[in-house]
Amino acid sequence: MVQDADQIRNNIGKKGMALIKKIFKKMIPFVKGWTLTDPKIFIKKDAAYPESPDDIVLSLNKMMVKEAYYKDSGLTINTLCRKTNTNRSYLSRSIHRLYGTNFCDWVNVFRVNEAKKLIEKTERNFLDLEDLAIQCGFNSVRSFSRVFKARESCTPKQYYRKRMKKKNQMKNL
Repeated sequence: MVQDADQIRNNIGKKGMALIKKIFKKMIPFVKGWTLTDPKIFIKKDAAYPESPDDIVLSLNKMMVKEAYYKDSGLTINTLCRKTNTNRSYLSRSIHRLYGTNFCDWVNVFRVNEAKKLIEKTERNFLDLEDLAIQCGFNSVRSFSRVFKARESCTPKQYYRKRMKKKNQMKNL
């Protein structure tokens, strides 16, 4: 049986209506601007998931180059997640999808490229691997040499010697 709003008011009485109004006043701040039947309420929208995973990784690449985050030996994926307002698994999957590698290898690419630039700029007759490793963000000379050799198929010293030979040959011409 459908009742009219006036009939409901009469049945509840003034005290009941005052109680209902009081309850609604307390609820309004929680549902302000939302209608309970609005389907958009139930769609999960989160800033951690941008439109495209490529966008987040490409913007992160720009940040890595511009801010040189890779030089921080304590860099973690969680640090970069806070910088990009995304979550760890989403960022990791995005890097893997775009580059086919994990986070550590991706960061090491930046570090090895920085090491190569520094070796090219070196004018000295010797190469201090410890300083070079620290400048590029590695924790130790051993990890630096291992990663460098895996990426370039030669150790940093061998790479340095090749560059020095090329420079000397260019000077002799």
